[in-house]
Amino acid sequence: MTPQRKQRIAVFDVDGTLLLGDCLWLAARRAKNAWGQVVAVLACLPWLIGWQLRLIRTGRFKQQVVAAFGICEAVNRAEAADRADWLLDDLKAQINPEALQRLHWHQQQGDRVLLCSASPRLLLQPLADWLKVELLCTELEQKNGLWRPGLATANCKGPEKVRRLEEHLGSLKGRSIEAYGDSKGDRELLKAAAIPHYRSFLAQPTPYPAFSLGPLLPVVAIAVLGYGLLGIWSQGDQLLPLLRSLWPQIGLGLLLVLLGYAIRYGRWRLLLAAVHQHPPMASDARIWMGSYAFTATPGKSGEAVRSLLLKQECGVPMPPTLMALVVERISDGTAVLLLLLINLPLLLRWQVPLAVPISLGVAAVLAGWFAVRSPWATEQLKSTVKRLLPRKLASASGDGLIALRQLLQPWLLLQATAISTVAWSLEGVSLWLLLRGMGVGEVGIGGATIAHTAAGLIGALSLLPGGLGSTEAGTVGLLALQGVGVAAATPATLLIRLMTLWFATALGVVFLLWQPRHKP
Repeated sequence: MTPQRKQRIAVFDVDGTLLLGDCLWLAARRAKNAWGQVVAVLACLPWLIGWQLRLIRTGRFKQQVVAAFGICEAVNRAEAADRADWLLDDLKAQINPEALQRLHWHQQQGDRVLLCSASPRLLLQPLADWLKVELLCTELEQKNGLWRPGLATANCKGPEKVRRLEEHLGSLKGRSIEAYGDSKGDRELLKAAAIPHYRSFLAQPTPYPAFSLGPLLPVVAIAVLGYGLLGIWSQGDQLLPLLRSLWPQIGLGLLLVLLGYAIRYGRWRLLLAAVHQHPPMASDARIWMGSYAFTATPGKSGEAVRSLLLKQECGVPMPPTLMALVVERISDGTAVLLLLLINLPLLLRWQVPLAVPISLGVAAVLAGWFAVRSPWATEQLKSTVKRLLPRKLASASGDGLIALRQLLQPWLLLQATAISTVAWSLEGVSLWLLLRGMGVGEVGIGGATIAHTAAGLIGALSLLPGGLGSTEAGTVGLLALQGVGVAAATPATLLIRLMTLWFATALGVVFLLWQPRHKP
């Protein structure tokens, strides 16, 4: 006799998943006429701004929306008139046919079906009764049998969905849960499910994505608008002719930038080998370049997605790769300082042998290594790593510190710094080519390298996404100090930024979206 199949539990999010729209907005439109909706929207506007700026929690904002649109009063009147299903027809009209078909399939299989939503019960209970399913949702206050706008429970979103599910079902460990969701508010639910379906109603699982490009869109939009306005301001109707005349320099500069990426990837493989990690080169290279999609983040912190993807695709533990990423940033910073030491005397026409700044740079690297290896620095580093790592990785911070000790070897640091120096120099040469193509002869390769690298350091210290604004201003200013007019320095700066930061971002997006046919 075959053992009885363990009952599967199907959990559906409502807004955006089971429904094509948002039931709270449907109720707001039903509760108020056109003029009432305008007044309610104006009343909610300050709360909306505060919510978007993350000054106000979603639950508090939801209370204000419910109160402003008089949703509780509308439901109370409908229930008094024995019309508790006053919104049901609107909700039925918004049901996603694919979601409904999948829900019915689960019911036919004998599965236990639940709706789990951040929307309030007074709107969703009639829909749950009509579908013959259980309902977990945000609860509003009731007094003397009448609904009130205040929240009686936490907003049923994110981790609260999992908590409510455990409260309703008991421990989720060992349970066969199939979950359907469409947004960040469903992330924890989808990760807790044995079979997740992110924006999908097909039989095969679709996990919640490891990354989202959404936060980059405002930065890209600001950059495109700002660059366009600056380009027109500096060149006017001569902007397009200038770009056409610079195509040879732009093409050669991009080849140098690509060569710099290849050199940097060699540095990454060197650091991985130092912590005894050897993921397949094809997957590793794709993930490494894909992480550049998030290079336009404060301090390039978004590139840490590299560690997550390597763990998911190749089974590489995260602590060693995170520490390798930290050492990448250290070598980048050291390389920038070394380039400044080498080129500043040349720029200022000081009669200093080239060996002197190089020796100073090497001495700085060794001094930094000895400082980091001291017991006091080790303790400080340990506490910092524990604070910076996500909670799930905090317990693994010991592994990260072991990896960091393996990476902080003088010879390895010197190799990584040398590689970074070459890569940054290639970008400086690209800027010099642009200036030469524009007829600017007073700036040499050293001056162009200083303008590019020092401005990049300023941008990193500003902690703005991609150093946007601060890096451009720094490059223009450093070129102006070398006698380059603003009319020439501005387009040269915008072009080198497009050829470095935004070219890397575009390549990263392409590689990030490029999925292999057969995942490991």
